[in-house]
Amino acid sequence: MQKKVKLQKTNAITVFGAGHQALAEIEGLRGMAVRGMFFNYLIFFAVSLALNGLFYFQLLGPFINWLFGGDGFWAAVGTIVLWSIQLTVAAVIAMVSLRFSVELLSLWHQSLVQRIITHFRQIEEPVFSFKAWLAEINHILKEALKACLFPVLLIFVGLIPVIGLPIVFMLESHLMGREGVIVYLDSLTNQEEAVELRKMWRWMPIRIGWLPAFLAFIPFVGWLFLPLSLTYEVVGFAYLVEKSRNN
Repeated sequence: MQKKVKLQKTNAITVFGAGHQALAEIEGLRGMAVRGMFFNYLIFFAVSLALNGLFYFQLLGPFINWLFGGDGFWAAVGTIVLWSIQLTVAAVIAMVSLRFSVELLSLWHQSLVQRIITHFRQIEEPVFSFKAWLAEINHILKEALKACLFPVLLIFVGLIPVIGLPIVFMLESHLMGREGVIVYLDSLTNQEEAVELRKMWRWMPIRIGWLPAFLAFIPFVGWLFLPLSLTYEVVGFAYLVEKSRNN
């Protein structure tokens, strides 16, 4: 029999605090999280460098040299224009790369949630299937590519006067909070329970996702802490749900 899940006063702060508690309490969980964060930042920096390099050497650099020439006053003006464009594009590329790496991190988040569930109760270990694993990788890659387009779309939504920024923040909160909810639901073996909880938690992503969404609005510094906050929230949400089953 599955015990009923009752989450009360659950928000981004309580989930973040629960994530810290889970990492300190559950043996081996912190090491798994650190390894996942390492791979996330590795992917982030690798994709950022690759995209910036391709844009600079294959597109922007040759175009500026053709337009302004290679010597004299106009060449100096071209250098200023080049770096102004490059820095702007680099910020966009950094955000896109971050979304791509965070989406790939969801595969690691599943193993963290499984570790939390087995800490509280015995569950049937899923049988490994190479075909299912490839299908999961294919799905995550598709979602990662979609996530790369999302920041670009939000730029146009943000241009709407007055209501643009609040809409963008709500959408960001839903997207960020959805990670913790979906990863936990996908880890459940009882599909009827998963459907029931999905209905109960319809507004949960916004309630727990506003903190990482706020970090997403802070260029560079906030972006660096975004994967860490998402991992804490995924871990914390699963920890709170499993703990509620034992109360």
